[in-house]
Amino acid sequence: MAGNNIQIDEKKLEYIRIISQMSAENASIVISKWLKKDITLNVLNVNLTTIEEISAGMKLDDEIVFAAATGLNGDIRGHFLFIFKLEDAFKMVDMVLKRPLGTTCETDEVVSSVVLETCNIVGSSFSNSLVNLLMIKLLPSAPVVCCDMGGAVMANVFSEYAEYGDNLFFIDTEYLQADTKISGYFFILPTPDSLPVMLKSMANGIECDSK
Repeated sequence: MAGNNIQIDEKKLEYIRIISQMSAENASIVISKWLKKDITLNVLNVNLTTIEEISAGMKLDDEIVFAAATGLNGDIRGHFLFIFKLEDAFKMVDMVLKRPLGTTCETDEVVSSVVLETCNIVGSSFSNSLVNLLMIKLLPSAPVVCCDMGGAVMANVFSEYAEYGDNLFFIDTEYLQADTKISGYFFILPTPDSLPVMLKSMANGIECDSK
């Protein structure tokens, strides 16, 4: 599968950073309205990497995580994937329910629901930014959520995806509210035939911006 790896130049990577930041700003507005308090979603890092590198670098094997996946159809096919460590998912629930941090300490349907809605908001914002900036058609499906050991989640997702290709965009994010910080991992997993479409659309966007 190493032969499926695609190199990306810095201009295109910067373009996906711009898309990510715009998406984060839009998501911050929606989440803030939802929670009725100021929430800032920051993008810390964006990179095109491989399944092997992510699996080795995230070190989530022994962590319980919440993961939500959204299917993508249209000009770009594949998935959005969100992963939150358990303590971050609990913080998110306390933030949503306006409870003191540390109140939520067990996994239940409320935690799943909050993670699902958060991922739905961020995924929709990212989809809209991709559509508007890359001038493509994109139809995201309703997200699904699960709670399991990080190693099992990563293995299941990436083993299913590995048959399609090695490449994925990794976007490291954090959610800030006052003194509270919630970390999250966001992946774009395009199918091999969709990645060139994304890169070509980015190149066209860079051309238009430079004129």
